[in-house]
Amino acid sequence: MMSRPVPQRSAIEGFALIDVLVGLAILGVISALMVAFLGQARTMVRIENASQMQMEVDAATRFLEATLGNAEALPLTQSTPDDVIYFSGAADRLQFNGIMAIGFGSSALRQVSILPTGDGRLAIVQQPRRGGGAGVPEERSVPLIGGVTGVRFEYLDGEKGSWSADWKLNRRLPAAIRFRISVARDGAAYTSDGFARLSLAGQQAGN
Repeated sequence: MMSRPVPQRSAIEGFALIDVLVGLAILGVISALMVAFLGQARTMVRIENASQMQMEVDAATRFLEATLGNAEALPLTQSTPDDVIYFSGAADRLQFNGIMAIGFGSSALRQVSILPTGDGRLAIVQQPRRGGGAGVPEERSVPLIGGVTGVRFEYLDGEKGSWSADWKLNRRLPAAIRFRISVARDGAAYTSDGFARLSLAGQQAGN
């Protein structure tokens, strides 16, 4: 009776070692792909967050453009008979009268101040033009955007065609306003430039 051949132990051990080496190589390739994928994913998240923040700054700029464009040639509340002020503007803040939305489908004349606050926000302060009675809303401040590191306004004198950072022609509206908003968020800096042409700048009393 013939006996069966016995498998060589060395051959079995050699085959198992090759399997281990192949498995390690596959794991190494998969690990490298995962590292590359995670790096790309983090980059995409960072780009998406930066894009969203830039969109937020740009949206604040577009809102300011529309608000400034509605400035009215009407005296501010601090005016006196001898010193009528239609528009007050400095490099980092300004004040004017304009039509503002106060609810869904409604609007009203408000004295509007745009200025930075102490907590790094740019705010819009609305003051009712007619007040004192019941049912008249009080002055309210609405933060436009946070993380503001700087804001700069410049005003165009339509008669001289020159820009300045300080509007001193009280009885006139500037023909246009240009500005830049700078914001810092999560270690990154964002800027947005705006330009507003005041539609009623020509309908005003002379200085």
